[in-house]
Amino acid sequence: MNLNLFIAKKIKGKSGEKGKLSSSSNTIACASVAISILVMFMAMVISDGFKREIKEISAGYSGEVFLVAPGQDITNQIYPISGRPSYIDKVKKVKGVKSANEVAYSAGMLKGDESVQGILFKGVDSTYSLDFFAKYMVEGELPDFSTRNPSGQILISRRLANLMNYKCGDRINAYFVGESVRVRRFTISGLYDVQLDQMDKTMALVDIRHTRRINGWGNDQVSNIEISLKKGGDPRRVCTEIERIILERPADDDSVIVSQIRYIYPHIFDWLDLLNMNVLIVLILMMVVAGFNMISGLLIILFEKTSMIGLLKALGMRTREICKVFIYRGSFIVIKGMVIGNMIAIIIALLQWRWHLIPLDPSNYFVDHIPVYVNLSKILLLNVCSFGLMLLIMIVPTLFIARVQPDKTIKAS
Repeated sequence: MNLNLFIAKKIKGKSGEKGKLSSSSNTIACASVAISILVMFMAMVISDGFKREIKEISAGYSGEVFLVAPGQDITNQIYPISGRPSYIDKVKKVKGVKSANEVAYSAGMLKGDESVQGILFKGVDSTYSLDFFAKYMVEGELPDFSTRNPSGQILISRRLANLMNYKCGDRINAYFVGESVRVRRFTISGLYDVQLDQMDKTMALVDIRHTRRINGWGNDQVSNIEISLKKGGDPRRVCTEIERIILERPADDDSVIVSQIRYIYPHIFDWLDLLNMNVLIVLILMMVVAGFNMISGLLIILFEKTSMIGLLKALGMRTREICKVFIYRGSFIVIKGMVIGNMIAIIIALLQWRWHLIPLDPSNYFVDHIPVYVNLSKILLLNVCSFGLMLLIMIVPTLFIARVQPDKTIKAS
């Protein structure tokens, strides 16, 4: 058995007041490590939860990559592009691409009994995947856009329905202002509830044949081509691949540019970037707190064991080997604290994931509860880095060992 490890396991506090001080310092150091790991663990899983949830919701509303007319945004109603360019099949075959769909937007108004709300009507066809909306359906059913004639069904959010005093199954009038006011009558097929406040209140899903007619477009003209990615798809890499395909397009295809979702909703992604900075600050602060308490705890142990250090030196043990003894001893405290911290954090994360114990205001945080997502590789890296940093920090108090003089300490004891 390793001699240093054997001695470290046998180190115990003295009886009396000094022993109580050592025991208390060990407990405080262990608790500090546990709390630090708990806070860092939760900061990471909450940050990852927010990023995953909000990116999924944003992508569900609008896709992740878009082909749009130069200088226009995805809701463009002035300069349409062809929804069926010659290179679209190549785009669909790009690694990571799940689908590419035609989308046409029209701006209009809905009128309730006492209020008027301006919204965007998002026109899609029967090939458009409604799985995202199906996940958040709270009433009614998804609209059917596969009918021979333009479907009169509309899908809106529960938030918009409450705002306008609508109910599922109601027939409502939509008003579109151009050279003249045009009216379209829709039937609410269902209500969804995503909790993304601004989008919920300003968008409705309708048959693309309606929005094309309202905009005065042909049967193949669209506001944008919405590209959804497979799980784990990298938007930047996909954009690069699609840009390469577009550069090789025939001259008779419409000019388009490739855009990403983070440029469509910059305020959301800027908020997520700020969240990353906050997490980094939390990690640094927690490591400083845990490190300070470990230094204090280990120094108390060293002061208490000064006579033992002198005896080991007198017996011929090198200073470096004695340092290893106390680093091992400190490691036991760190490991115990890390195990406790991880166990408590896992329990809290599971409870929050299962029962959403801590709610949030979706108008401020985009979701109605604190989301959590445990990325095992990140958590493992957090623990490994934390343990490694604690080992480095523990080298500082062990420098005291080099100053211990065997003759004086043995006489004093």
